[in-house]
Amino acid sequence: MRELTVLDWYTNKYITVHETPEEIFSQLKIGDKIIYAAPEMKSGTLKNTIWTIIQLKALQEQTHQEGNFIRILEGEEKAEFDQQQQLALKIFPTFKKEFKAEFPNSIPITVRFQIFSDQLFFFFFSEERYVFTEFVKRFREKLGMNIFLFQVGAREIIRMSPEMDGMFGSCGNSLCCKSYRMLGNADVDAVLQQNLEGRDIERLKGRCGKLKCCLLYELDLYIQESKNYPHKGSKINMCKLTNHCKEENCQAEECQGFVTSYNIITQEVQIKTKDSYFRIPISDLKNTSK
Repeated sequence: MRELTVLDWYTNKYITVHETPEEIFSQLKIGDKIIYAAPEMKSGTLKNTIWTIIQLKALQEQTHQEGNFIRILEGEEKAEFDQQQQLALKIFPTFKKEFKAEFPNSIPITVRFQIFSDQLFFFFFSEERYVFTEFVKRFREKLGMNIFLFQVGAREIIRMSPEMDGMFGSCGNSLCCKSYRMLGNADVDAVLQQNLEGRDIERLKGRCGKLKCCLLYELDLYIQESKNYPHKGSKINMCKLTNHCKEENCQAEECQGFVTSYNIITQEVQIKTKDSYFRIPISDLKNTSK
């Protein structure tokens, strides 16, 4: 039996799936939809649901939900699933209009039909919390079926919205949010580690309004390479570097510099002295420290 990682079609959470038969596992590929049984959060009862394969291996951290393989979503079952999703999308404009009228600060995103519970899942984004009791009651009566409202984060606006399909990022590639990659959470530390804190923060944001996912791609490299550079604020004697004077251990104020930043791409360290700024190759710093 093999394990893999999937993205739940309805809760938008990463799941580790167990007990995938070897002969079936060999046929799977990234993006396939499969049916698994997962325990409900409250009751623990196993319920079938649909997930999209993200990677053909298990998550390293076991701090998430898990489920067991049932079958691949294919054939007539896949055709019915696709048909139900299209019917759900035809209902979405009506939901969007009424939901925005009652909750104007929200952003309705999309709808998905849960084929195992005969229920519509409506997804929206909002920075506010709402009480939906009356709205759900009215809209349920209007449709004649069960509905569920699901509040999601800013990144899901892009990932889940059909209107964002085919869009590209500033790098020219398809948006990370629309890919089958596992999305991390880029934070301020990722900016600081890569010495980007002086940049226009708006240029570091993606279409979702959050820091770009690509800030994570080279983060490990920056963390590793930064070990070869002096810490910001480190004191540097500039005499040997600039031939300012000939004293071996000069303590003159004008000969003392402080590291303000470094660039692992150009392999330079920026140093500020009392009167000037210098960009010194890291190799020169290492040579003078011997």
